[in-house]
Amino acid sequence: MLMTTRKDIADRIIIKWRDLGFPMDDHAEFQALLKLWIKGDISVDDIRRRYVKLLQERYSKRKPD
Repeated sequence: MLMTTRKDIADRIIIKWRDLGFPMDDHAEFQALLKLWIKGDISVDDIRRRYVKLLQERYSKRKPD
């Protein structure tokens, strides 16, 4: 029986989303969150909450056009 690892799942999802035209965030902060999930240290819900917070911080730091 083949065991699917979290790394395998993440790799498949990243490829699928990129093929559909939705590239995954390649910033270090997001990649660190993804690595924590792969290791089993955080849940998918934790990734979502922390990623939303990161996006909000990025947006608030942007300079107005």
